This record gives sequence, structure tokens and C-alpha cells, in this order.
Amino acid sequence: MKKRNQALFEKCVKYLYSFINLERDTAAIKSSEYKLDCMRFLLKRFGNPQQGFKVIHIAGSKAKGSTACFLAAGLRAAGKHTGMYTSPHVSSILERIVINGEPVAIDVFTGLCGELQQVLGRIPKADFPGGKQPSFFELMTLLAWLAFKRQGCEYVILETGLGGRLDATNIVNPAAVVLTPIEMEHEAILGNTLEKIAAEKCGIIKRNIPVFCGFQNRAVKKVVREYAAAHNAALYFLDEAIERLVVSDSVEHTEFSLVMAGDKERNFQLLLPGAFQAENASLAFLVLHTLYPELPDDVIKQGFSTAFLPARMEVLNKNPLVIIDGAHTPGSVSRAVSSFSHLAGQRGILLFAAVTGKKIEEMAAILAPQFLHIIISTPGSFRRSDPREVYKAFYRLNKQTTLEKNPARALKKALSLSGKVVPVLATGSLYFAAELRRLFSVALPS
Repeated sequence: MKKRNQALFEKCVKYLYSFINLERDTAAIKSSEYKLDCMRFLLKRFGNPQQGFKVIHIAGSKAKGSTACFLAAGLRAAGKHTGMYTSPHVSSILERIVINGEPVAIDVFTGLCGELQQVLGRIPKADFPGGKQPSFFELMTLLAWLAFKRQGCEYVILETGLGGRLDATNIVNPAAVVLTPIEMEHEAILGNTLEKIAAEKCGIIKRNIPVFCGFQNRAVKKVVREYAAAHNAALYFLDEAIERLVVSDSVEHTEFSLVMAGDKERNFQLLLPGAFQAENASLAFLVLHTLYPELPDDVIKQGFSTAFLPARMEVLNKNPLVIIDGAHTPGSVSRAVSSFSHLAGQRGILLFAAVTGKKIEEMAAILAPQFLHIIISTPGSFRRSDPREVYKAFYRLNKQTTLEKNPARALKKALSLSGKVVPVLATGSLYFAAELRRLFSVALPS
């Protein structure tokens, strides 16, 4: 039965990947064709399964996944039947659809995928809006809604894929909107200024629906204020809602004390390492405390203490210290290296790989001076990359930089250089972190 389920699952995954995958090649996205018509069409064909949930909708450039995880964990601890939809995945496509803290069951997923395939097979291509078939992400979003509906979820934590205004997830009437930190990204699609990108993210704001905003650049805050006012939406900025945030993190966990404006001190402990996770958890607490004041603090704290996402400052080994993180923007790698330096207590070895289109020069300027040795590699084969160009950017700033395109050999080289003493950080891409996570157990020297 297990083998048969696995074979069916692999067949489903192959089917889904047969559709255009804009996660694989964002350059294929044309702004003029980036619309919600197809998503609406699909949802209507399946009876609008997105309706009837209490949805918290999240957009931003970084920290979406962690914030979503904290929100879902807090609600789950309170006994709420909760679904969570995030992307991309680390080890399995099932991770994108989480129900009560667990990836959707393989038989549920394959059953829904079979239904999907049957329905789509009966729809002529010409009937789809614009005569184009749906994308992989649109189909995954549809499967998520179907799974949440079939499994009886009450609450859904919903993360946008790219942008917000025209993202496939933006066909909901949410209970709240959350904006995590926004920075320059995907300029060819979202706009070439921070204000334009923020405006795209703010496209998930709905009339009379509260908006919760994490720590932001001043220009971003101005855009958010304008959008919230235009939609008569109550607006809560994290930096204005708290009086004090004190963080203490270690390899084992992160502890922080939070004082909301005019309120008492609350203390939290998180599984996820990294001081910045305290900010993400604080934003999640602000949302839950404001929306559902009846939820006891202890329940939310207990939920937060169980929240976990792979490849987010994930400790793979302690001797030597090996940490992987999916950071892929200048802001996120800055936070990652700051946390790594604090946890490691010394300069270490950097394993870095990034997909084409990322801000390599900016990330190199942040990272290169901080490490004794740097090994540039390939972030798997899912997305296009140019390791040699990445190598050149880092080598200009740190001559102790080498190029090893094969991720397995790059990891072994890093562990060899470490000598079980020097700490290792691997970052630059969630795809790279996922690949190293898979490889790590066989690469660790005995």
C-alpha cells in the first residue's frame, strides 16, 4: 500500500509540474498577463472552496513563512482547526499545505489531485481565461483550498507567493491582513522602486479589514498608511504597538520579553533560533491578541514554543555548528549573518548559492567580509543560476573564496575546512538550503 501510495503521489507531482511553473522561472512572468481571471475560474469550477474560512492573509518580502507558522501554531494551541498554505517547500510538496501542524496526508493530496486532473481534463483549453491553462501555483492554491475544506478547517493562514495584488491567493475576504518586512525584490514584475513594490504587496488590503504591519522602512510605512486609509482599514504597526522587546537567543532556542504599549510584560520561548524570530513572533502575537483577545496568553505562548519551519536558521549540527537558512535578499541575509555571528561567537565558513536574478553584489557586500572561507555552489537544479558570476562577486571582496558547483562536494569541503571546530553557515536560497538539508546526513564526517 505504501509503495502504491508513493507511486501515485509521484505521478501527481509530475502532473502538477507539467504546468507552467513561475517559481522555477519568474522571468517568464509578463506583468500584462499577471491576472486573477484563471484563479477565479478554477475556484468557481470547484464550488468556491475558499469561502467560509477565517483567513489571515500575509504578504511581504521576508519572514512570511515564520510569521505564518507562529500564527497557525497559536491558533492550533487554542484548539482551532487550522490550515496553513506557504511556499516554496523544502523537502516535499506536501509541506505547502499544512493542517493542524502536519503536512496534508498523502492519500488526501493524491485523491484531490486525481479529482483535479479529471475536471481539468474535461475543460477545453479555449475555455480557460485567455485560452491559457493554469499555472502550477494556481493549481497548488486550489488544492490547498480543497484540502482545507475537506478536512474541516475553520481558520486558514494564507501566504502570498509573489507580490500580493495579483497573487493567486488574493481571492479571499480575510479576517486580517499581515504585511511582513518589505524590500526590493522582483523589480521586473513588482516595480523598480520600494514604493511600487509596497503598493503591490498592499494589494491584499481589503475594505474595513484590519492591517498588521511588521517593522518597515519609512517609505513603505507611508504607502501602507495611504492604502489602509483608502480602504478604511484599521492599521497596527508593530514598532508603534510595542514599548519594549528584549531578545536572548542560543543554538537551542530564542527567548524574548515583550511589552505592548501600556500593557504588562510577557515572556516567550521559541524553538526557532535567531533574534529576528522574536520580531516575527511579536507580530504574530499582535495579530492574535488584537483579533482574538479571548485567547489566553499561556495558550498562545505554548503554541509559539512549538512552531517550527525547516531551513530557517535551522541547526543541523552542533559540533561543528552547522546552520542552514533560506535567506535570499540583502535584508534577510543581513539578519541571518547577524544571528549566526551571535550564535557562533566567531567567524566561520560560508556556503553560498543563489538563483539568477537575486541581488548578488549587495549580498556579497554584506556577507563576504564576515567569513574566514567562502564556498560558492549551485542552488540545486530547480531554478536557473550562474555560480561563476556569484563566485566573482564574492572573490572581489574576499580572496578566500572558492567555487565548487556540486553542492555535495561543496558541503564536504566546508566540513573538512571546519575541522569540527569552525562554524558553518549555508544560505542564499531556500532551494540551496533544502538541497544541503537532504545531503547533510551523508556528508558529515564520522
